[in-house]
Amino acid sequence: MEESKHFNLSNAKRVLHIGCGSYPITAMKLAEMGYDNIVTIDHDVKALKRANKVLNKRNLNGRVKAKKGNGTTYPLGEFDTIIVSGCSVPKKQVLEHILKNSKPETRIIVRKTDFDVDSFIKNLNPQQNISIIDIKENYIVPTIYWDSVLIKKNN
Repeated sequence: MEESKHFNLSNAKRVLHIGCGSYPITAMKLAEMGYDNIVTIDHDVKALKRANKVLNKRNLNGRVKAKKGNGTTYPLGEFDTIIVSGCSVPKKQVLEHILKNSKPETRIIVRKTDFDVDSFIKNLNPQQNISIIDIKENYIVPTIYWDSVLIKKNN
């Protein structure tokens, strides 16, 4: 919820969340905030079965679709906002796929833990026309946190 507010995602129409796991909290929170048309993917079939049970229990199946998918190959053309979980691996290949195949003006939130997103972006081919818009620190407790990086794919 803090990411959505901080990065002003209120105009997001189609959201893809990569790396939902068994408990798709990101997609559920977005749905609770009023977002529709959320697709959350994971490559683990067992995790997806559990995720769909959770979505059914919370009556969110109409607004959130949990699908089998790989962040390095999933079709991206319909999404204007893409969120990459910190646990999504291999992060470099996931980001390369997103930056190559997403449409212009796509807003990309990358949750980084041990992956240096800043260095990755700085080493991109300049023709890819990517901007780091903002970075937000997210704290669970004072000693446990991750950064979320908002990237925009420009025209």
